[in-house]
Amino acid sequence: MSAPAGWYDNPSTPGSVRYWDGAQWSAHTAYAHSGPGALPPSAPERDNGPSSVMHYMLPVGRSWQSVAAPYAGLASLVPFPLISQLLGIAAITLGILAIRRASSGGHGTGRAIVGIVLGAIGSVGSIVLFLSIG
Repeated sequence: MSAPAGWYDNPSTPGSVRYWDGAQWSAHTAYAHSGPGALPPSAPERDNGPSSVMHYMLPVGRSWQSVAAPYAGLASLVPFPLISQLLGIAAITLGILAIRRASSGGHGTGRAIVGIVLGAIGSVGSIVLFLSIG
């Protein structure tokens, strides 16, 4: 069984196409990008995986929990006993939710771990601060 009739890439001249009539190649050729109905080539897909710099700079492909957890953990380091403790618990909770979500496909485990660690430091630090003041 042969390929259906149509325009195909011309292996002897890169950048051109040749017409296959269903049985043999014809003498008709054309530039691959010519004609009013020709579409421009599609843009290559962006890879935002670990090999990409953007993977580490922007929260691409991560859950909102994995983005919010480190910020909540960082905010929990502010020395206000009750607020720090609540933000620390929020960071730990968001971090655990982010890890669970990342385990089912996705990124953000590292950010989630940072949120959990900062949240734990903020919570424990606020308790120590509260006990030392009181």
